[in-house]
Amino acid sequence: MTIVGERNTDILIDQNGQPVAADVTEVMLVHDLDCWLQDIHLEAMTEERELFYEDDQGKYCYGFGLLDFQHREYTDFTKTEIQQRIKNKLSKRSYIDERSINISVQFDGEVYHIFVRFKCNDRREEYNMTIQINEVEVTVE
Repeated sequence: MTIVGERNTDILIDQNGQPVAADVTEVMLVHDLDCWLQDIHLEAMTEERELFYEDDQGKYCYGFGLLDFQHREYTDFTKTEIQQRIKNKLSKRSYIDERSINISVQFDGEVYHIFVRFKCNDRREEYNMTIQINEVEVTVE
């Protein structure tokens, strides 16, 4: 499986995972920065080995696999495991500065709230994601 790069193009996906129509016969596209940011969001919501055509495991497997944590007791070990998994998944992308990845995990008794910040190797901008894991799904903003 090939990781989405800095200069790729893909179909624009809406919040429900559906292609966004440009008109009756065409879909809208995302390019470069918007493309790989969309891919990171999609990967964060995807479980490892969920894609039938992909058989890699671990760091290079597509999907963060965060539903693994939805019914776990919240401990320091669980928090560290979530942080390490997300860091490993982001750091497989060569354009992300691994040293800039910062992950904060909070648990309110029902929902995990995960705040992720990172930078690219050649940019000053910081990118943020908020991930929530509840009893049934993973959401990303």
